[in-house]
Amino acid sequence: MPAAHRGFCKVSHSALQVSSRTKAMGILWFILIFVSLTSQGDAHGPDSCKQEGGLCRVGSCDPGEHPARYCFEPIIICCKSLSPTTAKS
Repeated sequence: MPAAHRGFCKVSHSALQVSSRTKAMGILWFILIFVSLTSQGDAHGPDSCKQEGGLCRVGSCDPGEHPARYCFEPIIICCKSLSPTTAKS
């Protein structure tokens, strides 16, 4: 009996290939998980940024704002207004 008919299934090579879109999504999930795990122990975050009068932004701050620190390093920045705010009494 030929080797191809000894109880083994014949699977085409194209059925085993993974698309480039699937690979890219896997890489993105890995990066997301890595960033989430590395920022867990960080005391800074969106809540502490808001409490200090800032706003978390992706990339860069808007005109009239300056970067105070990171909400999630190195992508999301805590931006604060350049003009001083008055405290309520």
